[in-house]
Amino acid sequence: MKRITYSGGSIVTGNAITAALLQYTTTVADAENSVTVNIPVLEANGEVTVHEFLLSQASQFDVADVGGVSAEEEAARFPVPDMPQVGIHGMVEQSADAGNTADDFNAVMHEIDAGLGE
Repeated sequence: MKRITYSGGSIVTGNAITAALLQYTTTVADAENSVTVNIPVLEANGEVTVHEFLLSQASQFDVADVGGVSAEEEAARFPVPDMPQVGIHGMVEQSADAGNTADDFNAVMHEIDAGLGE
């Protein structure tokens, strides 16, 4: 478990969610974009609720370890959410090979996006 502190307060969530959120925030910042994501959060009463976060170039997080649950329980209670695609996404008109063209374009864009952080 991790405690994420940000300008509006702090939350506790799973290790995998924290890793995905930090990596994804870097992608959002590199794309000079902003996006909202929903993540499961452990509340003070022990319940898990979903919080919506706005991520942008200005997002800043401090992360610290928090104990208290097993890895199995954490994985069950805090599934990693799907993060929306950031950046350009190719779409083409329908034709016999439109799907292949879109897949090729998306693969190139993914390679470009992956190289931005290096």
